[in-house]
Amino acid sequence: MNNLINKEMIVLDLEAKTKDDVIEKLSRVIEKQERLIDFEGYVAQVKRREEQFPTSVGFEVSIPHGKCDSVKTAALAFARLKDEVQWSEEEKAKYVFLIAVPEAEAGNTHLQILAQLSRKIMREEFRNNLKEAQQVEEILELLEV
Repeated sequence: MNNLINKEMIVLDLEAKTKDDVIEKLSRVIEKQERLIDFEGYVAQVKRREEQFPTSVGFEVSIPHGKCDSVKTAALAFARLKDEVQWSEEEKAKYVFLIAVPEAEAGNTHLQILAQLSRKIMREEFRNNLKEAQQVEEILELLEV
């Protein structure tokens, strides 16, 4: 995941009131890294995906994603929210991984990122480290291993 994320794409204690707010703020983080061609198009795609099926995966974690031509370069952004937000009817999220993938790489790249993240999230030690990290470098290190 080394080329997908850097420390500028990690936000600790992100202030957001809603799921849409989280998606928009994290999308801006990706946009600032010049990985999007069309910010609005990407955000719309992620929100459409969420309407079809919320991306909360348990453990207060959500993995929203957009696969579309609005993405220039595959990216992963992470936010630890200051306060939980309601992500689906059943679940709230505190930890959000936002994936951006160009349409051309939709199948392979997207599935690889999801698989790697899912394996990590299943480990209690990983989740505890996300919770306890004080510096973005610590999160980056967790994601690179």
